[in-house]
Amino acid sequence: MAESSCVHGLRHQARCLTSVKASTEESQFLVGTVGTKDNGVCLLKYDDEQAEVKSIMYAHADEVWDIASCPADENLFFTVHSRVSENPRQKKVTLWRKPVWSQENDTSLVKVTRLEQEGIKRVLWDPVKENQRVVSFDPTHIRLHDLDPVSTTVSLDVSQTFASDPNSPSLREIQNAVWSPHEAAVVAVGDQCLAGWDLRSGESQFVRQKAHKSTIRTVDYNANKPHHVATGGDDAEVRIWDIRHLGEPIMTVSGHTHWVWSVAFNTFHDQLLLTSSSDTLVNLHNVVSVSSASYLRNEQVSDSTDADADAYWNSYTPTDGLICTYDQHEDSVYSAVWSPADTWTFASLSYAGRIVISQVPPDERFKIMGV
Repeated sequence: MAESSCVHGLRHQARCLTSVKASTEESQFLVGTVGTKDNGVCLLKYDDEQAEVKSIMYAHADEVWDIASCPADENLFFTVHSRVSENPRQKKVTLWRKPVWSQENDTSLVKVTRLEQEGIKRVLWDPVKENQRVVSFDPTHIRLHDLDPVSTTVSLDVSQTFASDPNSPSLREIQNAVWSPHEAAVVAVGDQCLAGWDLRSGESQFVRQKAHKSTIRTVDYNANKPHHVATGGDDAEVRIWDIRHLGEPIMTVSGHTHWVWSVAFNTFHDQLLLTSSSDTLVNLHNVVSVSSASYLRNEQVSDSTDADADAYWNSYTPTDGLICTYDQHEDSVYSAVWSPADTWTFASLSYAGRIVISQVPPDERFKIMGV
């Protein structure tokens, strides 16, 4: 499906995409490239009325493996980077400030600070304190950092959690993590394991071994429903969990035929779930039965004595299942993210450097809004 999509291509290959979290009036996205030279960070602004993208490329000497946009200041972001000739496990992390958009001729980034550790895979901003604290993780450690001044306040060695089965075909290290929007806690995935830690005490909150059949690549937290996370892995499955009861996933979402690289709950309508995969596809799913929207429906049905209202809720409201597939990519889709500015807009990035900005189909929007 490509009716409402806008495509933008970069000259270089790319692995990381993020939305500009502090931009709530206009959909903005950041992409980092991994070319052999002339790398950069590309800022894209999407005009949904004109269905067009404007972009500016900021010079970045190293390959960019991940980007984390500050939730309080749209001009601040971290990059995880390494030189082409270096071992990727020696990645460095730098906080940058970009010029304001009006200074289009200025494509230089200003270095603000750097985390001292090497080998970091990703940085996560504190969703509550916003620009004061971040979490970083490497293959074996999760660390909490204060940024003013830069210091490491918590360091957790979690290597044993992700090395439980030496005969496992999985990658026995942290692959990804998410900072809980509900408490000071981090949920991480790696190997076939899903696990969480309290950042205040440093104590383990839960561990679920064999949560997938192979390596788990990605995890996201439902911002509207505490204790609910989604995971995706090399078994081509997406699983939604209630971390209080980890015996079985509360839902398994199918639709991909290869590794799942990203999962993303819509932060406003959390029944909408984005997934992307090495099968070149982006899937938009409805998971309403395990979302916060299910509470609203149940309340309205229980409060209603009108047979017509009951019939409406039973026949017209969204139901679980695949809404649509977006197939404009021709390579592995490493990331799909929602826009903070428009709840119906999202972007996806494939390795070839193609960014596709899409929207939820109108029919589905009308169902969700009840019009």
